[in-house]
Amino acid sequence: MRDKGFSAQGPIFCISSIFVILHLVCGDLSYSFPEEIKRDSAIGNIAKDLGFDLRTLSSRKARVTFEGTHKRYCDINMRTGDLITLERIDRESLCAKKPSCVVQVDLVLENPLELHRVSLHIQDVNDNSPKFKKNLIEMEISESADKGNRFSIEQARDADIGQNAVQRYELQKNNNFILAVDSNKVELILENTLDREKQSEMNLLLTALDGGSPQRSGSVVIRVTVLDANDNAPVFSQAVYKASLPENCPLDTTVIKVSATDADERLNGDVTYDLSHVSDDDINIFSIDPKTGEIKVTAVIDFEDRNYFEMRAEAKDGLGLTSYAKVLIDVTDVNDNAPGIYLKSLTNPTPENVPPGTEVGIINVQDKDSGNNGQVHCSIQQGVPFKLVPSIKNYYSLVTTGQLDRELVSDYNITITATDEGSPPLSSSKSVQLSCEDKRQLVVSLLADSTLTHTTPPTATTQMSTVIP
Repeated sequence: MRDKGFSAQGPIFCISSIFVILHLVCGDLSYSFPEEIKRDSAIGNIAKDLGFDLRTLSSRKARVTFEGTHKRYCDINMRTGDLITLERIDRESLCAKKPSCVVQVDLVLENPLELHRVSLHIQDVNDNSPKFKKNLIEMEISESADKGNRFSIEQARDADIGQNAVQRYELQKNNNFILAVDSNKVELILENTLDREKQSEMNLLLTALDGGSPQRSGSVVIRVTVLDANDNAPVFSQAVYKASLPENCPLDTTVIKVSATDADERLNGDVTYDLSHVSDDDINIFSIDPKTGEIKVTAVIDFEDRNYFEMRAEAKDGLGLTSYAKVLIDVTDVNDNAPGIYLKSLTNPTPENVPPGTEVGIINVQDKDSGNNGQVHCSIQQGVPFKLVPSIKNYYSLVTTGQLDRELVSDYNITITATDEGSPPLSSSKSVQLSCEDKRQLVVSLLADSTLTHTTPPTATTQMSTVIP
């Protein structure tokens, strides 16, 4: 309906055009920086790399969002356009021993909706020293041991990777032992036979060194007690044990059983088990029965936090000879996370004269699960003049499907439901409240703004006011 004496076509067309959104997905951005950099350090300049000025970043509500974590590692400095760090970033906590550590960030802009995937490549720095499980390793070796006999030593662990991890070992010079090292084991080799009558005990200093700059090291004392006969070390039935278990499995669940035998008799052949090469974060998650070799779960395991564990099982006989086997545990995902629905933007109130197809809101859905358990479908309840249109990745646009009329319905309660593809599926709902703005009030507001910015004779103002019903 058009009012006599006043053409609203021009102003109303301008308002409508505001809601015509062009959906774009643009190229990825990638930044590389070292871990442990100071808070508020600039990673890169978002404005420069996207070709925007600072006013555009602010007017389009540029922001970064992180999926699957409550932490915010970085944000945009609107005064400079820089992407800056918000907190300490520890590569080992995020990626453990993975050779590549990448955190994915979504950069979202509005008006029009635009999404950029930002990859943060976190470089390792040498901030961890090699560390042995114990400060003292005790061994008992028979004086009858032959030259060339080998004795396994537990390797040092270094949370860093690449050159910053353990690169070599040094054994303090002594008269009886030399060191042999390869990628899988560290061994003492008996170079000269032992004589208990001359020396019944000796201390050997073993040092592990990384390749970082500056170089870091860690040491352990090996105390060798010379005895009379223990000729065989335990031997595991497998060099590598592999197991798989679902996340959130009950405590005390048996993961796998390792087994080693010793050819010696009595005390020399009495094998006990322990776990080694376990990180400080994982030390309370698994336990091993020292007699049976059964490895059990002792803490809650969440696939979304960790989906893989690697450790070593140690077999030790009664007089201290040891062997090691690798234990690899894969964690499988179960559908234990319902989808999350997040309202990223909403034009509220919405003018009643917007044309069908106008975007009035932006919805984002997230599911922490993986595979089908993390595939989400969104729907909206029937009977409202709105629909959800898939946009970019896991974003949806809330758009009008018909003409709004405030005189018929002034407020809408829109229910959005998200359901994943797990078995059984999990779902969640969110209600969005949206009000409809009277176009007459909108015109009055426009005229009021016009009188503030333009010099208009009082008679013209009076005439324009009288044409509004």
